[in-house]
Amino acid sequence: MTRYLSLAALVLAAPLAAQQAAPSVTLFSSGQALVRRTLPVRLPAGTSTQPLVLGIFDPASFAVLDRTVQVAAVRYDGATTEDALLRRNIGQVFTFPQGDAGGVVRARLLAVDPERWEIVDAGATRWQGVVFARPGRLMWDASLVPLAPIADVTLVGERARDVLPVMYRAPGGSWAAGYRVYLGASGRIEGTAQVNAGTLDLQNANVQLLAGDIGRAAPSPMMMARAGRGFEDASVTTGATAAEFGNVGEVKLYTLPGAISFTPGTQTVVPLFAPAAVVPELRLTVPGSLPFYGGIGQETDEVEVPVMVSYRLPHELKTPFGDLPLPAGAVSVFDTDAGGRVQLVGQGSIGHTAPGEQVEVQTGTAFDVSARRTQTEYATTRATGPTRVVATVGYSVTLKNAKDSAVTVEVREDRGGEWNVISSSVPAVRRSSSRTVFPVRVPAGGEATLTYRIRVVW
Repeated sequence: MTRYLSLAALVLAAPLAAQQAAPSVTLFSSGQALVRRTLPVRLPAGTSTQPLVLGIFDPASFAVLDRTVQVAAVRYDGATTEDALLRRNIGQVFTFPQGDAGGVVRARLLAVDPERWEIVDAGATRWQGVVFARPGRLMWDASLVPLAPIADVTLVGERARDVLPVMYRAPGGSWAAGYRVYLGASGRIEGTAQVNAGTLDLQNANVQLLAGDIGRAAPSPMMMARAGRGFEDASVTTGATAAEFGNVGEVKLYTLPGAISFTPGTQTVVPLFAPAAVVPELRLTVPGSLPFYGGIGQETDEVEVPVMVSYRLPHELKTPFGDLPLPAGAVSVFDTDAGGRVQLVGQGSIGHTAPGEQVEVQTGTAFDVSARRTQTEYATTRATGPTRVVATVGYSVTLKNAKDSAVTVEVREDRGGEWNVISSSVPAVRRSSSRTVFPVRVPAGGEATLTYRIRVVW
């Protein structure tokens, strides 16, 4: 059965707890934490049942990191509501104060759903029998009220020992990367790790953050019941020293400096790396009109199409920023207005990015640069075979620029299968078998028109 640590037991255990090694925690972005701790346990040789204070955790994940100790059973129930406590204390005698005169009634809990109470001592009233309602306000003995849930773990040890290294998963703890990009000639990027405690309640833990895809097993019922109880009104603190990164398996591991204390529902923010100088490149893109597969229809009128805004960050190897692995995360882009104030001008995200790989974040659509596309030609013929159609389609894209500086807009077409550009007013650039782009220079305060014809077979 699950037992609980009373206040007196917590006080007596404090000197032993202070001697144990600092806990080690690995956080995953998926909302779970892997906890490693060395507990002060007087474990005899042979079979014994030990009460372990682990907080809220997944019993199925519990393991002992000592090959000479085997786990025979784990019994755990982390519920702490009054209903749950009543179920665990069927047969217990409780005290019910009666009025202000100091009288009490003592009754034994026989069952729940509904509650049935046997009057043991009715005081001056001399009541007897069983009642289906509580005979007053229930007064709990302090020894029955949990301060921290305990798991009863049955262990088989080859020899006696005073400490027990254990490992288990806890729900709710997680982390996320975040980035701030500052535009301009003196631009820079800052990276942070936002650490959410979830249900973790640990002091002075060494913390590592795992970035990458490790797959996900189906959670146990205990983990599913507890996963949503960990992050509400979060306080935020900020560290000052960057994390160190390394490899383990096929993922990246970031080790945070110093120690972190976890209180359920709190958030800690620490730097992932020192601010790095970057000069972001603005990229404007007009998405294509062709469906990736299937037939192409005839269009009746010109349509306004969005001009997508993105920023490409130089991330070449053998540079301070390019040598950094970047975990997936949200990106905020800032610029300085005419009055010198920093303004948020875009938001987006990036995926996991290895050192030297291209970094580009799409943030929204342009305000001062617009595009309108018109289908200028449409003709189809049947090729050999009953299901093959050859289409010749022409387009005109008019780009307008209200900015006081010239811009380059990349008009893009993406299409699978057999297709090619017949002609265009701007040289086409074939990026891949399915993508062709047209880089169009648009003067300040002016406009430019791109025309192109495409042959498509389906």
